[in-house]
Amino acid sequence: MLTLRRTANYTVCAIHLGILTFWLAAWEQLFTMTGLVIWGGSALLGALFFMIRRRQSENMLDSSDRILAISTVFIVVLALVSVLIEYTVASMP
Repeated sequence: MLTLRRTANYTVCAIHLGILTFWLAAWEQLFTMTGLVIWGGSALLGALFFMIRRRQSENMLDSSDRILAISTVFIVVLALVSVLIEYTVASMP
């Protein structure tokens, strides 16, 4: 069970790393409908995995759970920064 848990956590973290890579290198592809769905879905999936694991065992959080939590928070912050950048650029004359 622990192996499945770590595999799921690291898979979501790998998706988050891919989103960060696209955000830095090819942001045009990330801001398509498919990219936004993957971005939002991975953030929701990461938060869901973390909350489920935390409710199951509050004292037994694995290092992969912590990495998943940090990765999910980073992806949400990245989304907020992107919205802020888009709003700032759109308001320029």
